[in-house]
Amino acid sequence: MAAPSDHFLGIQPKMYRHFAVITVALSTVIAVFANGDAQEAMAQADNHAERQAAKARNGKAKLVDNRSSQRRSSSGQGGYTGQFGAPMDGSGGSGGNSGIIPEGMTTGPSAIIIEVDQAALAQMTPAQRAAYLRKLEEERKKRLEQGQITPTPEQISALAAQSALRSGSDAVD
Repeated sequence: MAAPSDHFLGIQPKMYRHFAVITVALSTVIAVFANGDAQEAMAQADNHAERQAAKARNGKAKLVDNRSSQRRSSSGQGGYTGQFGAPMDGSGGSGGNSGIIPEGMTTGPSAIIIEVDQAALAQMTPAQRAAYLRKLEEERKKRLEQGQITPTPEQISALAAQSALRSGSDAVD
């Protein structure tokens, strides 16, 4: 049986003091490092402001318009030619159509990906595996020749209805 201790929870008061000193020291070190970046940034901003003020005192200030003439609008509306309250996505007012994707942004035909069932492949004999892979390659070539398939509106609405049923929704959003 252990000897009874007169200290609370068996921890000596000297350990509490050590813990307190280490905690205060660690907090101070973290505060110094965290505050150092902010002080450097403030000092750099002050130096920049002082340099700008010295430039202004030493010479005449030159006012120069570096904006390009393309950005200026003849209507005086800051380049905005649409009606007030019209959408700002470029589709209103100036005849622009934001729904059209420029030719340079289109992607090429997507790759035909046919996944191989690895579990089924592991259970096949070499002859079955070769026949299965040959069949998959023929399917891939056939789909590649067909080109990209665009679903009809009927197919899209059927898919949306099936999705609503799976999610438990009453109607299609």
